[in-house]
Amino acid sequence: MLIRNGVLVGAEGQRRLDLRTRAEKIVEIAEGLTPEPGEEVVDASGLLVLPGFIDTHVHFRDPGGTHKEDFLSGTQAALAGGVTTILDMPNTQPAVTGREQLNEKAALAAAKAVVDYGLYLGATPENVEEAAGLANEVAAMKLYMGSSTGSLLVTEFAPLYRHFSTFPHDKPLVVHAEDEQSLQYFGALARPQSLASSTNHNQVRPPLSAQIALSRALAIAEKTGRRLHIAHTTTQRELELIQEAKQKGVRVTCEVTPLHLFLTEEDQQQKGNLGKVNPPLRSREDQQALWRLFDSIDTIGTDHAPHTLEEKRQPYAQAPSGIPGVQTMLPLLLNAASQGRVTLQAVIERCVTNPARIFGLSTKGALEIGKDADIVLIDPQKEYVITNEQMLSKCGWTPFAGTHIKGMIEQVYVRGALGYVRGTCIARAGSGKSVVYTQSC
Repeated sequence: MLIRNGVLVGAEGQRRLDLRTRAEKIVEIAEGLTPEPGEEVVDASGLLVLPGFIDTHVHFRDPGGTHKEDFLSGTQAALAGGVTTILDMPNTQPAVTGREQLNEKAALAAAKAVVDYGLYLGATPENVEEAAGLANEVAAMKLYMGSSTGSLLVTEFAPLYRHFSTFPHDKPLVVHAEDEQSLQYFGALARPQSLASSTNHNQVRPPLSAQIALSRALAIAEKTGRRLHIAHTTTQRELELIQEAKQKGVRVTCEVTPLHLFLTEEDQQQKGNLGKVNPPLRSREDQQALWRLFDSIDTIGTDHAPHTLEEKRQPYAQAPSGIPGVQTMLPLLLNAASQGRVTLQAVIERCVTNPARIFGLSTKGALEIGKDADIVLIDPQKEYVITNEQMLSKCGWTPFAGTHIKGMIEQVYVRGALGYVRGTCIARAGSGKSVVYTQSC
């Protein structure tokens, strides 16, 4: 396939170049490439040519929660959002904490996924040695320092320290940094008077809980010398702590979600349970700090966590936390770039380049010769409004419904195969492949 007349966009900038693919790989990039006999030619005049996005934080609910998402619907939503590689979290039912569950989930993904995928392993107080032994077969280990969706939780110092020490130090250990004891304390303060009807999740799980857990994780990472990746960083103080740790030589990187970049606790109070997520949407001041300190952010991941509207319409205390987002990440960031809030190069660095580097995805990460031909064609001038009806996730809703977007995803290719075109997902179930891991850095 030859893509001609487009503007290639990467972390280094924008270039008007042609791009040729063959056997799932990018094989040539140059000006004025000539079509070969029988070669498919795609005219990208007026379009931007982006590398496929990598979402390193999704919850596709498969197995155990497939009424609200599975690997087929979740990866179709990803494809529609220009995401060609996903890394799926372990807090399914059963949780992925050992060989048996990992094999079961891998088989489900292989049969259903339409984008490339990797899987996380979950940390428990009991699986320190087994987790270390499976490290080469997973994207990373996920360790929950505070309770969230599912049963995974490690709070005691001994297993926490052992995981930090034993899991291979050059493989990412990804932490959900909220302190469980403080969550229980602040949750108890809200009972019994207001918890059932509370609309301010940010008060029930306040920033202090995140700062306590983050400080603890950074201290242990500094002591053990291991690589640490902080999921869904939400506040100015968290970013400051991470900056300070980096300056001291701690091997830490961090993620921010589009939810926390584009929504605040005011939105959560207005949307009610549709804005309930762990960690919560924060104050406008913290949201603005994420943009101001954007250079400190290493990756953007969605924390795509779908629940049905019926589940979300329960009373606050019973309604699950989590918001879908894998289909709306790229559109929201395209729109932010069109408004001058961020450059496309900076977006690609955090959604493609850095994720591939941090998680050791050597065949991904750039429009370069030898890389997988994961390609997204964007019309930067087209405008539209996000609707619930556009969402391919089984949950069927988005908190961004009604948002005006400039920049439309026209076509998406996974390893050179057209999978999505102008609103229609055409990739077949099982066409996605398990990613290949190399040593990350």
